[in-house]
Amino acid sequence: MTTVLISDELGNKARQAAAAQGKSLDQFVSETLQGAIDQPAVRLEFRNGLPVVHIPFAQPIDPLVVRNLIEEEGF
Repeated sequence: MTTVLISDELGNKARQAAAAQGKSLDQFVSETLQGAIDQPAVRLEFRNGLPVVHIPFAQPIDPLVVRNLIEEEGF
């Protein structure tokens, strides 16, 4: 077992989230921290000399949506 110090504000938010999910604070914090640790990290690579950032669980960008937004905004 380990003791971790967090702000009162964060502690209150964690208690509320735990209660909303019907979990103990310990269970909620452990599961949330484990999920953050297990989540793949953001990666940076270069393609054709340009930086490409890979963000886990990010929604893909639909070129058609981008084109429609550009047209709607008059760019």
